[in-house]
Amino acid sequence: MAFRHLRTTSVILLLALLFSTTGCSPLLEKRVELSYQALVRTGGGSGEIFLAQPIEQHNRVPLPGGKWAIGKVDGVTDVVSTESAGNWLIAALREELFAAGYQVKTGGDLPARVVKGLKVTILTLSANQVSKMLTISSITEVKVDAQLWKNGQLVKTLTVGARDEEEGVNRSSEPIRLALQKTLQTVMQDLIPKIIKVLE
Repeated sequence: MAFRHLRTTSVILLLALLFSTTGCSPLLEKRVELSYQALVRTGGGSGEIFLAQPIEQHNRVPLPGGKWAIGKVDGVTDVVSTESAGNWLIAALREELFAAGYQVKTGGDLPARVVKGLKVTILTLSANQVSKMLTISSITEVKVDAQLWKNGQLVKTLTVGARDEEEGVNRSSEPIRLALQKTLQTVMQDLIPKIIKVLE
């Protein structure tokens, strides 16, 4: 009887280990929301600008159920998002460019003779947490390439990135969400004025 109990316990432990190594166990996930709040206070944009759907070249890891792993907690637990990073980025660009004075249109790709256009590639998107003795650090990074098009011609390519590290005692996914938002805001603060300078 004791042997059977020991064997059952061993099977349960083996299954738990299997799920943990494949990243499929919901117990080993920390789900984070990708959110954005407009911050840049730059004017000077005019007319219509067209945004192509961003290309995602960062090292996100696909998981079952339409989820993506974008980082780790202490190298073990997956930091997971169910939202598209491309949609997150284009929503932020739409908000900031509209606030700068543009009429913003979006689509899969740029029109052939686009007057003002922007095509962005996400090069880096990561969100990790590292536990310390009494606190936890949330470390995020976002890096993008932005192609600026004018009158159907590529006129400039910009590479902009930012990294943020926040330390606190909250071990939920909320510090990761806030750190990702702050990192993207920093990218926008650098990128938006450069877009206006090139396209106007």
